[in-house]
Amino acid sequence: MSSPTRPARPIIIVTGANNGVGFGICRRLLYGLAQDRPDDARPLFPRSGADEPGIEYPCAGLTLIMACRSRQRAEAARTQLLSLFDSDVERLRKLPGGAERVIAFRANLVIAVHILDLASVQSTLAFADEVARTYPYVSHLVCNAGVAPFLNISWSLLLRQVWRNFLELDMLQLVTIPNYNIQRTAMMSDDGLGWVWQCNVFGHYILCRALEAKLAASQTGPGRVLWMSSLTAHADNFYDPTDWQLVDSSQPYEGSKFQIELIRAELSRRAGPASPVRHFTVHPGVVFSSIDAALVGGFMSQMKLLVFYLARCLGSLHHNISSWNGAAAMAHVCLAPLAFIPVFLSAVGTPTTRDKGQQEEDLLPAYLHSVTDRMGHSGVALAPFYGWPEHEKTAARLVDRCEGLYQSFVAVGGKSEP
Repeated sequence: MSSPTRPARPIIIVTGANNGVGFGICRRLLYGLAQDRPDDARPLFPRSGADEPGIEYPCAGLTLIMACRSRQRAEAARTQLLSLFDSDVERLRKLPGGAERVIAFRANLVIAVHILDLASVQSTLAFADEVARTYPYVSHLVCNAGVAPFLNISWSLLLRQVWRNFLELDMLQLVTIPNYNIQRTAMMSDDGLGWVWQCNVFGHYILCRALEAKLAASQTGPGRVLWMSSLTAHADNFYDPTDWQLVDSSQPYEGSKFQIELIRAELSRRAGPASPVRHFTVHPGVVFSSIDAALVGGFMSQMKLLVFYLARCLGSLHHNISSWNGAAAMAHVCLAPLAFIPVFLSAVGTPTTRDKGQQEEDLLPAYLHSVTDRMGHSGVALAPFYGWPEHEKTAARLVDRCEGLYQSFVAVGGKSEP
């Protein structure tokens, strides 16, 4: 418990924290929390709820848990993260009144590495148990880690999308929401589940449930769970609710991200606005990372980077490119007051709350996403989940299935074939 003289420190878990967007989230959180008034904590949207407790600024310190599959890569990322932050500290110390505050925050900074393999239920439950035994509470769970089983590019699908986007006068879609990447199918985990689905969806559902009590015990206001979606999360013609583990799906990555939006929205609907644990959907936009490394080689990778910058220059706000810019929405949801973070939008796009049990068809779940302007300045935008009315019942069934599967694994201690 915190005292009036020692405010509680956030304890934040970031899955997949050793590279890409996960590393950018960690870096941006460290930089923001070391400041008296973090830019990422500044309210950006109209008030949609009552004032609630949150992180007290200036922040007294931080415990950051890097949840990663490889200890070696995680430790290397931890070393790099501390090195970059120490450089930030030197700059922040030169600000008026900043030296004492930043030095105190650095002294109270703990970055811990814990092993988590989301492809293993036993590993995921063991991670949750280790966290529950080690820490008094968890203030934030950032469900960032994910896999994409890309194989190659289908040139015929690429040409088809070029023609379609040309007719629609929207060629930027070609490098924003690509529909020409071929993915592996029928991939199963050692637990007998769809591999992509388990890594991207069910593993994080397990964490939410297994750490629910610790999140509810947060000493920096209601616990916050951030579900990482994607620009490519859409149902269109490929999502089959009967293949809910995405084993036979030709686009399991996109399907898993669509499911994340369904699950978050349903969990928020069931919990209501006064829940001790809040769920949010976020996405990083287009970030230059290694997630699609199998699609292009070294030269083509650099060409892709140039195309991303060209898209930004042509007006695309989605091409954040760097992991720092891609992490803007996640940092904002972690640090900003809850009263100014929309969870639902009204029919006219106004941020609002939704009472538990309500079924108004005109309310749409909201998600926040990172954006970047032509000059490289990062920001956060708000958008509705338009697929909710059509898929609301599908979301309820999906959460029920996840819960039933979670309970069956818990009953046998996380072993396969529950």
